[in-house]
Order: sequence, then structure tokens, then C-alpha cells
Amino acid sequence: MFRLLDNPLMRWAAFLISIALVVPWEVQGLLTHGLFLFFASMLLTYACMPLLIDFAKNVDAMDYPDARRVHVSPTPRIGGLAVIIAVNITLFFNFSYSLAFKGVVISALIVGLISLWDDIKPLSAGIKLAGQMIAVAVLMYCEVVIQFAPNTWWGNLLEYALTAFWIIGITNAFNFLDGINGLASSLATATCLLMGMLAWHTDQGYMLFLCLAVAGGAAGFLADNARYLSPARSFLGDVGSTYLGWIMAAIAVMGDWSGDSAIKAYSAPLLIFSVMIFDMIYTTIARIHRGDVRSFREWIEFVGKDHLHHRLMALGCTQAQTVILILSFSLLMGLAALALIKSTMITVVLLLGQAIVFYLVLSFFMLRVAKHD
Repeated sequence: MFRLLDNPLMRWAAFLISIALVVPWEVQGLLTHGLFLFFASMLLTYACMPLLIDFAKNVDAMDYPDARRVHVSPTPRIGGLAVIIAVNITLFFNFSYSLAFKGVVISALIVGLISLWDDIKPLSAGIKLAGQMIAVAVLMYCEVVIQFAPNTWWGNLLEYALTAFWIIGITNAFNFLDGINGLASSLATATCLLMGMLAWHTDQGYMLFLCLAVAGGAAGFLADNARYLSPARSFLGDVGSTYLGWIMAAIAVMGDWSGDSAIKAYSAPLLIFSVMIFDMIYTTIARIHRGDVRSFREWIEFVGKDHLHHRLMALGCTQAQTVILILSFSLLMGLAALALIKSTMITVVLLLGQAIVFYLVLSFFMLRVAKHD
């Protein structure tokens, strides 16, 4: 199968079809238009990958094996640049953006380009954090802000602080999960499709188109990364994982989650992103408890094999089985999120309670594995 996918003629065919799909066709219905964007972005990512792999080799943007990594041979680590190119070309030819749409796309580009630089020539954690704060400022300028507090100076300040915490937190949480073949890109595809289903259900056209374009870009990367019988041809790298994490977190803030209270309104994105949130919280607490992390800088820079995917593999799961299990967890929570959109408050509370019980059980198994390390 991969021999067929790696055939240059297949790449050229995908490129030509993607160019045809990128043209702003006059089609009826939000979903139909969105599907054009999904397949255009997917095929364009797939077509661009050989060029990005050659570029990575030329600039030595390679991920070399070591004791903390799963792969066994040097692998290009800036494959996520193909996702960024495909998503933005697809969107550029199809929209006159809304202000919020511009904020999400531009801020994600800022973060992606900083991460590309870091993948080629490593930057300090301080510079990367400063770049993310600039990108947060762009979002806020474009009115992409979590809204729940009174319209006062302290209420606005609280909303800005929580927005920055959510965006940067989810971005880093997603980056933490980019540890085995196919996991990050498949999780991004599933997350964006879930948010896209919500957008379609609530007639949020901009959100739907953005979700499906990003989902397509992430899905197109799987052909070169989700390989389990042979080495991956490329990794997302920080350029891909931070870009995808950022744009997904920003879409969650941009979207109207149809809630008549703050709890109800933001329960859906919390559930959709709950796998990433759980992994970040669990590993942070565990590392502080072990004494591995004593400062914010150490938290950002620490790399270990104690994430959810590592624990599942320690239980005997293969990489492919681990990806399927984590995707199943994400879909379980995501479908619950879709169910609560038009639900009563008691249903929202029950679904959130169900999620808490699920993650408590998952924590129990992770602790059991940790004791045998």
C-alpha cells in the first residue's frame, strides 16, 4: 500500500486534483463546500510531502534517535510545514475572512513559523513563549476571547488571562502527545471533525470551513507518518504540532458553543479536548511529585516517557493499537460533547461526571504501570 502512496505519479495526481478543488466552486450547502476544502487540503499536504522531506534533509532538520525516542533512524522533523502550506493555500483562495477568522489564521501562522525556526535552529523556551504571547495578542485584537465575566476592567482582564492560559495550555498539551507515529495528526483530524460537526449543526460556516481545512491537512500527513511496519518518512515536528494545537484551541474560543451559561457553553470544548488536558495534568502532577520539574521552564523543556501513549505501550500495546485506543477515548468524549449542546443543565453535569469517572479509572491504570517502571 505504501509503495503505491509513495509513487511520484500518485503525488502529482493528488496535486492536480487538489488545485482543482481549491478553486472556489459555487456549491450548495455548508457541508458540501466544507468537504471540498477537506479534500483539497488533504491532497495538497500529501502532494507537498516529498519536497518538505528533501528540504528537511538539506537544512538538517532531522530527528535523531536517542534513549527518549521511539524511532530508530534519522527522520525529517518539519513535515508539519506541509500541513501549514496546504491549509493556508486552501483557505486563501476561498474566503474573505471575518475578523475572528483572520485572528485565528494569522496567530497560528506566527506560532508555526517560530516553531519552524526552532526545529531548524533550536530557540530558548523564553523566545518561544514570547512568540506565543504575541500570537495571543493578535487573537485578542481580533476579538477571539473567552467571554464569561462582567464587562468591567477586572472582568476583561480575567477573560484575557484565561484565554492566554487556554490557548498556550492546549498547544503545549497537544505537543506533548506528539510522541508516536500517527497519533498527533490523527487526533487533530478527529478533534477538528468533531468541532466541524458542531459548527455544521449550529450553522457556523466560518468555523466549519476552518475545521475541515485543518482536518484535511492533518489527515493528508498520515500517509507519510502513520507507518508501523516501516519507519515513518517524516514527523510533524514542533512546527506541525504547535500549529495544529494552537489553531484547534483558537477555533474552540472562536466558536459559539450555544450555551446559556458559562458552564454549559464551555463544557463541549472541555470534553473534546479532554484527552490532551488529562495527559498534561497527569504528567505535570507526576513530574512535580517525582521532583523532575521545579520551575515553569523545566516544565516546558522536560521530555520523558510518562505520557498516556507511553503508558499504554508499557501495557503491551503496539503503536497502532495505542493510536486507536487514544482516538477511541477522544471520540468517546467528543460524541458526549456533541450530545450536550442542546441538553439541559442536569444532562451537562451528568456527562461531565461521566468524563471525570472515566479519567479517574484511566489514572488508576497509569499509576499501576508507573509502579512497575
